[in-house]
Amino acid sequence: MSLTRQSYIGSFLGTDHRLLISLFEGMTLLLRKSSAQARIEGWDPRNRSEDDYAVVDYPIVGRIYREMILGKPKWRWFVQQTPEAGSARPIPPPNQGMADTLDDAKAAFAKRYEEVKRGK
Repeated sequence: MSLTRQSYIGSFLGTDHRLLISLFEGMTLLLRKSSAQARIEGWDPRNRSEDDYAVVDYPIVGRIYREMILGKPKWRWFVQQTPEAGSARPIPPPNQGMADTLDDAKAAFAKRYEEVKRGK
């Protein structure tokens, strides 16, 4: 099935999702529970935690999830790809990081994603 970015995002308004809005030139990314994204992609949604999110810019461009590090909750983020380059071109380091809060992880992801899209 071939979908445009607009129809891809618009067709899933009924699924569990939140908007991740960046201040970098109006860039908007969709932050969706990984279990909901798994159902959309046809993957098994059962092994996804409640604190695991797919970052979508048609297609999935990254992931943000919570994990315990030395007994403390941390949020790990990583950029997988950009829509322009696809998965064939690896994202240059740093392509991942850690944050204390989900909001900090979203901000760090958005900052790095914008840098990658600009070729930095």
